[in-house]
Amino acid sequence: MIEDGTRTPLTMPNHRLIKGSTLRLILRQSEISREDFLEAYEER
Repeated sequence: MIEDGTRTPLTMPNHRLIKGSTLRLILRQSEISREDFLEAYEER
C-alpha cells in the first residue's frame, strides 16, 4: 500500500521463465528487496 492509502495493482506473469527486467519491476512494485526475494526463493 502506498503512503496515502491507495493500492497499485500488480500483474504477475504466468510463465515458467520471466525476464530479469520483469522480475525487477515486480519486486520494485511490491517493495521486496532483491535479497529478501533470493532468500525466500532459496527456502522453497
